[in-house]
Amino acid sequence: MKANHFLGLTALPLVILVILLALANFNPPAVFAKDAHTGRAEVQSFIPASQVEDDSEIGSTDGILVMGVVIVLIVTLPLFFRKRK
Repeated sequence: MKANHFLGLTALPLVILVILLALANFNPPAVFAKDAHTGRAEVQSFIPASQVEDDSEIGSTDGILVMGVVIVLIVTLPLFFRKRK
């Protein structure tokens, strides 16, 4: 019972800290937006990027599928071959 009490006392400040940090990111102070409405337009020049040959195929998820299978095998195989006491 003491372990659950200790876990609760440890987890509660961490949860509060995560919530406060998330709220701080979604509600930034007005100081960060000091130059947002100055009325001047910034000029951006357009420089075309060099074209690089890309061998990947759009929408191809073969590598992701293979890595998923490898991860599943790494996790499950030790469970199957574990010696029973």
